Amino acid sequence: MTPPSREEPGRGHGWRWAVLAFLAAVAASTLTTALAAAVAGRQSDLALQPVELALRVAVLLIAPCVGAVLAAVVVPARSRGGRLAGVAVGLGVPVGPLLVLRLDQVRQFGLPSSLLTLGVLLAWGVVGAALAAGWWARPGRRVERTDLPLAPGLADPVEAGGDPGPHGPAA
Repeated sequence: MTPPSREEPGRGHGWRWAVLAFLAAVAASTLTTALAAAVAGRQSDLALQPVELALRVAVLLIAPCVGAVLAAVVVPARSRGGRLAGVAVGLGVPVGPLLVLRLDQVRQFGLPSSLLTLGVLLAWGVVGAALAAGWWARPGRRVERTDLPLAPGLADPVEAGGDPGPHGPAA
């Protein structure tokens, strides 16, 4: 197997971005889920009002998706490996709730609860990947480049007033 050549920039870097995106998604999802669990409270109180219970559940359901957007903000969008990075975010987002909420103990509640939990984990992954891809697809996140050569006078940055400023060693 030959290493990537210098003539092919970006070849082989898709996996690096995917691993970085996965780790960022795991970290962000864990952080936001832990914060949501702290806000929602550790003990489940059966005497909660329905609105209060719904708000606590909504905070816990939204937290991993916020983690996906946070991971997308941290990991820059790349043209190569972009889909792979989106899939990596989708795979990393459900890890946070698994770690924080101890969802491994759901199996003691039976098959319906386990299937529902798997469905929610899958939904978090799909929504997280879609949110990350949506963040990266925003027009403001794209950097446009040109292969055209710059004119000799335009190589220096132009100030806000349009005056390129003094040139030479006296500047």
